[in-house]
Amino acid sequence: MDLLLQVLDRYLSYTDSQFVVLGTGDRYYETQLWQIASRFPGRMSAQILFDGPLAQRIYAGADALVMPSRFEPCGITQMLAMRYGCVPIVRRTGGLVDTVSFHDPIQQQGTGFCFDRYEPLDLFTCMVRAAESYRYVDAWRSLQERAMGCDFSWESSTARYLQLYRSIPGMEQV
Repeated sequence: MDLLLQVLDRYLSYTDSQFVVLGTGDRYYETQLWQIASRFPGRMSAQILFDGPLAQRIYAGADALVMPSRFEPCGITQMLAMRYGCVPIVRRTGGLVDTVSFHDPIQQQGTGFCFDRYEPLDLFTCMVRAAESYRYVDAWRSLQERAMGCDFSWESSTARYLQLYRSIPGMEQV
């Protein structure tokens, strides 16, 4: 949240985006989010609560999910968002590296927007790249479809493990 708080005012000032935050946590962050929401009425909403059904509605109605994690051992949030066609904007760490690939509009590849360094400018740049990409409707729809088509099931993981084991000499019978 500390990265997001450093860029959210500027981002909302630069774009015509709307932003919603759902969840609870440290009181300092909650207060900061409420203050930003009060400066951008109608464009920023801070829902400081835990609400699974509301989270699903947000995934379904949002165009992008911002997840600038400092540390993310697995991360299921981005996978849920992708299933709904909500394009992830993530810092490349932990499980986010394994599940979100860099969007390349020229090659028509990737499933989201990624940045490496845990720096406010890097997050801001990534969010602006996503906002600019959103303007290209057909390319954005293609990006959403690629994200929605990802298979994170155990069946898919098992098949990849079997393929890896079978590639080891002497393990062809696995």
